[in-house]
Amino acid sequence: MMKRKKYLTAFFVLTLILSFQASAQQQTDPEFSFIVSSDQRYHTTEPFHSKEYTLGGYEAIKKVGQGAFMVVIGDMDPVQATDDLIEEMFGEAYPWYPVVGNHDIENPEDLAYIQAMNDEDNPLPRVVNRGPAGCEATNYSFDWHGVHFVVIDVFYEKSGAYLKYTPIAGKILDWLEEDLGRNQGKRTFVFGHKPVYPILDMDNGTQRHVNEVLDRFPKNSLRFQQILQRYGVTAYLSGHTHAVSWANINGVWHLNSGHIYGQEGDYTPEKLFSSLSPFVEGAAGRGVVDTTAVRMFFELDPKQMRKIIFWLDPIPGKDYKILTDGETIAALYRFYEDCRSDHLKMNEYTDRFWNNVDWRKSSFLKIHVRGDSAVLEIYRDTDFTGNYELRHTQVLW
Repeated sequence: MMKRKKYLTAFFVLTLILSFQASAQQQTDPEFSFIVSSDQRYHTTEPFHSKEYTLGGYEAIKKVGQGAFMVVIGDMDPVQATDDLIEEMFGEAYPWYPVVGNHDIENPEDLAYIQAMNDEDNPLPRVVNRGPAGCEATNYSFDWHGVHFVVIDVFYEKSGAYLKYTPIAGKILDWLEEDLGRNQGKRTFVFGHKPVYPILDMDNGTQRHVNEVLDRFPKNSLRFQQILQRYGVTAYLSGHTHAVSWANINGVWHLNSGHIYGQEGDYTPEKLFSSLSPFVEGAAGRGVVDTTAVRMFFELDPKQMRKIIFWLDPIPGKDYKILTDGETIAALYRFYEDCRSDHLKMNEYTDRFWNNVDWRKSSFLKIHVRGDSAVLEIYRDTDFTGNYELRHTQVLW
């Protein structure tokens, strides 16, 4: 009887130990996933609430699973519209973490909105460390089931100003190094709007912002990369270039989420004609001749007009900026006349447009963390209309 009691006691103690270990494992290493998106800008506002824009990306995220939270890597302006659409799509309780982008610093209201999301009295969920003095709200770290996440503000300048082109402030790098030092041994992801270098898009090989991201300040960029490597950071995630890419540099993954902006321009040939034609007809009713009306339409948005005219007849090795006002207006008038007189011409223009346009398709990332592994999934719109599919998977650890 005594021996049986000893066996029962030993069994009970072993059961408690195993139960405790299982509980601890669940607390530190449960399975979870999170979403990364970027650069949606004003395409979260009401006029763009259709599948071709950010709304289509958010609907795709709901289909594949919105995960525990989302990190939005900048260019959220207007930030209020981004916040509203995320709440509408994913629920009021769904956490999302903002990263300051270059367009977010252009409007004081947007920057203030981001800062208010993580103020001292009402910080973001699970925040464990806020940034150095002067930029406490836009630099922060948080933990999610044993995994460490760090957000840095690459636009804050040491004087307290916010600049489009500036090295990461030294005190932010000091703060980052201290934060990572206190969290050594944890799997860690770091987020900032600008990449270290603008890697080519995974599909069409376009490259934007060379010498305009962290590569613009090589000494500062080198220190930043050395910190990531020294403390075993799993990945640095960025946006800004609108180009989806991934690369492993000395053991650190550099991941760019591209954009969830949707169509990168306001006009396809069909949309251009549907806007241009009533504009010219309306002007004719006021006694304005067609050629003058086309020039007036061009003057509403010269940059977009140059872009679409260039994509209809590109010059190899050049870009839309070479077109003069006169060349663009003349080509725009020919386009108007052709499509007005022959509806089949629209098909020809549309084919040429899609063969030449350098838009990068909308995208988002989903990362699954399973304790002993993490897997990246890249989802991308297949045809600029909100039809997202899984394009690439990558084991991160």
